[in-house]
Amino acid sequence: VVMQHQEDQALLKAYISSWKKFFSQCSYLPMPFHQLEQALLNKPPTNSTQKKGNNDESIVRKLTFSNNIGKFDLDVTTFQMAVLFVWNDRPFDKISYENLRLATELPDPELRKTLWSLIAFPKLKRQVLVCESDVKSVKDFDDSTLFAINQEFSVIKNGKSQRRGKVNLIGRLQLATEKCREEDNESIVRLRILRTQEAIVTIMKMRKTMTNAQLQTELVEILKNMFLPSKKMIKEQIEWLIEHRYMRRDDDNIGLFIYMA
Repeated sequence: VVMQHQEDQALLKAYISSWKKFFSQCSYLPMPFHQLEQALLNKPPTNSTQKKGNNDESIVRKLTFSNNIGKFDLDVTTFQMAVLFVWNDRPFDKISYENLRLATELPDPELRKTLWSLIAFPKLKRQVLVCESDVKSVKDFDDSTLFAINQEFSVIKNGKSQRRGKVNLIGRLQLATEKCREEDNESIVRLRILRTQEAIVTIMKMRKTMTNAQLQTELVEILKNMFLPSKKMIKEQIEWLIEHRYMRRDDDNIGLFIYMA
């Protein structure tokens, strides 16, 4: 940081810059969970809670949400409420992912899922939060990604914006979790395909020629400590490697494979 200034008072400016960042982040304290505890202790009887499990994420809470359009009742999880409480005293601020993590103290995976549930609710034409970056999934968030309350949020009925309304955001959080799980499963499948291809090429490069049965036996032996490839996966990857000229079938015996250098 000091080298960037290239001035006599560079060290002093660097300290000032660092302290400004520190005090900026301190402004997000006290933590919203403290506010949440106070809100729950002093809540009116109508703001009842309904427990749906042993996990804080699955506790449904009602939240009185206001913006430039109107006031709306939101059914949210504790995690969603914790994130939204960060804007309690600063409704027009743009807050970075780094500061949201500091303020909520949520684990990174949970914060990502929770934010996604607030910026990508499929049943809403206008989201509760907006993200400045063009993100396609929770994996696209970084420390500098900025979020803000959507001051144009409202419930749309019959093509018209309503000044009052109720929205349940719980289901979206579950869908977001399922989507993340689907993405993880897809990543695992892609990795297994690559490992299968690599193992087949390694075997064929060493053996030069092999029957289909011999190849499958050695392939399973190599991969068994990582995973057991299905016969369908093996067949598909053999065909892919043949198509891309890593190997070929013998002209006289289609059950015999020949390595192509």
